[in-house]
Amino acid sequence: MSLTPLEEALSALLPRVKPLPTERVFIKDALGRFLAEDIAADTDKPLFDNSAMDGFAVREEDIKDAEEDKPVSLRITGESSAGGEKPPGLEPGTAVKIFTGAPIPQGADTVVPVEYTQTKDGTVLIKRAFKKGANIRRKGEDLKKGEIVLKKGHHVRGYEVGMLAFLNRSTVLVHRKPKVAILSTGDELLEVGEPQTRDSQIRSSNHHMLYALVESAGGEAHQLGIAPDDPKELLHVLKSCRDYDIFVTTGGVSMGEKDYIQYLVKEVGVDVLFHRLRIKPAKPVLFGTYGENKLFFGLPGNPVSCAVAFDLFLYPAIRTMLGAKDIFRTKVRARLVKAFKRRDAYRREFARARVWFEKGEFLCEPHQKQQSHMLTSVVEANAYMIVMEDVKEIPEGEEVEVILIGDSL
Repeated sequence: MSLTPLEEALSALLPRVKPLPTERVFIKDALGRFLAEDIAADTDKPLFDNSAMDGFAVREEDIKDAEEDKPVSLRITGESSAGGEKPPGLEPGTAVKIFTGAPIPQGADTVVPVEYTQTKDGTVLIKRAFKKGANIRRKGEDLKKGEIVLKKGHHVRGYEVGMLAFLNRSTVLVHRKPKVAILSTGDELLEVGEPQTRDSQIRSSNHHMLYALVESAGGEAHQLGIAPDDPKELLHVLKSCRDYDIFVTTGGVSMGEKDYIQYLVKEVGVDVLFHRLRIKPAKPVLFGTYGENKLFFGLPGNPVSCAVAFDLFLYPAIRTMLGAKDIFRTKVRARLVKAFKRRDAYRREFARARVWFEKGEFLCEPHQKQQSHMLTSVVEANAYMIVMEDVKEIPEGEEVEVILIGDSL
């Protein structure tokens, strides 16, 4: 069986993934989601001219000659506070005490910060001249009413939640989270905490890792646990695929005698579009579709292969269903600080690496462990270094393309 190139696999996958239907949620529940509508300013922001600091509202004409050793004396006629009543107008030779965010009195055109003033017997001494308009926030200088603030597809972070509240939006339209089922397969697998009775048994990490990765990507993960290498039991669980937007299995997709997934998925109506890729790790990836806008992924059992397959295929699929504009993990160029060599150059390799920013550029160091069963190589990495087909060696100092998978650099 020939191996499918990465671009061909993505071309088979991405056109078949569509954003899910929309739903309206409260802004606190929009965190991590992607907007399904444009958000416009409800009013000018600021809504009125206001003070940028505590001090005194004055006329620039009255204070243009003020100096430290020759202050200008102005009579205080009132005050303007944030959320208070409309302040009195300003006459020549007068000042109004003002607080941050408070409306600028009619007739005033400048705010003098309090640290450049001194009050005495109902007057204020201005000890420095300021240009007209100093320390005043103008109406609409941030946003004009009707201006688009957040566009459809925008990722809602904590900052955007604050902006939505600022725009008086209690609810927003977002795309529904995809329901993702996760099933690990294999007679050798043990759940966390389950007693080990044979040396050949191993702990199942993939379904826990995938649960966390799905949730962090914005999906709604559903843990189906571990199924044995039994065709009848596997088929029974696979029949539940109609209840989910994405169904993911790990293990059972290679070429072994007990790798049943590739055969059983066809019995539940999955149209297999590719199986076995020209990449390393994660060669035995299976992908197909079923129902309407529903996806099936059969991922390898080796933990690193499973992680790489998620980042290359499931991550963009989930983000597309969520309505994201940017669906892939970030790529950057980095300079290699240590030469990289490999024997088999037939497949495109995603080597685990550590990337950091130093002296104006990204630097990259490949991890020592590159075997697909060594999960430590992913835990200790924050990037995949892309090694193209037919490349056996990359010398130190050469630029490489890397996919960032960590939260920090």
